[in-house]
Amino acid sequence: MKEFQVGQTLAISPITFYAIGFVIGPMCTSALSEEFGRQYIFKISLFLHMVFTIVGGAAQNFRTIAVARGVCGIVGSPCVTVFSGLLNDLWRMPEDKLGGTLFAMYGIMGAIATEIGPIAGEAIVSDRDWRWTFWLTAMLVGACFLAMVTVPETYQPEIRRKMLKLPRRSLWHCLAPAFARPIHMLMVEPIILPTAAIVTMGQVVVFVFYASYPLVLSRVYQFTAYEIGLAFIPLLIGSLLALPVISVVMKKREKATTSQPEDSMPAASIAGILLPISLFWLAWTARDGIHWICPLIAGGLYGLAFALSQLVYPLYKNEVYGAEFGASSFAVDVAMRYTFSSVFPLFTTQMVDRIGFDWTISLCAFVLLALAPVPFVLQRYGPVLRARSQYVQRLEGNHPRESSA
Repeated sequence: MKEFQVGQTLAISPITFYAIGFVIGPMCTSALSEEFGRQYIFKISLFLHMVFTIVGGAAQNFRTIAVARGVCGIVGSPCVTVFSGLLNDLWRMPEDKLGGTLFAMYGIMGAIATEIGPIAGEAIVSDRDWRWTFWLTAMLVGACFLAMVTVPETYQPEIRRKMLKLPRRSLWHCLAPAFARPIHMLMVEPIILPTAAIVTMGQVVVFVFYASYPLVLSRVYQFTAYEIGLAFIPLLIGSLLALPVISVVMKKREKATTSQPEDSMPAASIAGILLPISLFWLAWTARDGIHWICPLIAGGLYGLAFALSQLVYPLYKNEVYGAEFGASSFAVDVAMRYTFSSVFPLFTTQMVDRIGFDWTISLCAFVLLALAPVPFVLQRYGPVLRARSQYVQRLEGNHPRESSA
């Protein structure tokens, strides 16, 4: 705002542009990875993400930042879904304990990354300037690219195709079906929509925090910008506590004589209860006369519930749909999460000014309260829904491969 003389809404918009890229990228490339393999997609994605992050950091006008962030989201987002498919290729979950552990680490990092950002960002900007947030990100992505550049292909059908020198379908004939698969799954699979709605709303709230936390903490408690960044630490701590919770659930599952995907739903049920409770707590304790520690503790409770939901539902769908369709099901989650959460920062400030922080957060809590029964329903009726799923039937060899979706 200071350097390029733009208003607050416009200054926040690169977050939206970047997030919208996460809608476009995974919807195309997740299913394409199931057609052409993983390695070229994630290697190109990491490299281009680094390049356009550098472009954003070197920008001399606001238009360049806005365009660079939008392109960066499009080219960088395929890594999120393709890497979940890569884990599927290497380990059979949940039978393989190492694979389950790595997938849990992967999922939990996706949750806590959204909370580390404000903590690190405020510190970097306070000590250096805003461009260093780009430079540091570029360094980290570059290190990831170098670490992954020698990783070979892991997708079994693509390895088999290369060994047998089978012909590959043209990009033109694969693009439409590949893009259609996540949409088709969203429309016909009863498991996809409600679980995607929960992880979407969970991330929407975090994006609302990005804009509303600075307002309420500076107005009510006179927090500085640096202290506002530190206020996200309880969210981070809560998210890390999700690991022992999910570990207890998985150990209980291992002791059972029979195992099925719905056995992980107890952790999701805990999240379903805690999500609205923590938000109501936060909404009505962030006010004059109540110590600042009270809303921050509520934020920690929300961090726990948020991380559990972001971890359990992708893990559940990953187990249901396997390596063949797991990336496509995860693409639906990513696309929905960023479609809705990307726009909220643009009008969160106006909502807080109009109806107050308490009712802004309470509206989010009411939505999550309506979604709270989902894990309980899945735990009870999940096997029936899976038995009727055409994609699960295809995995079991009972359904022919479709030609268009």
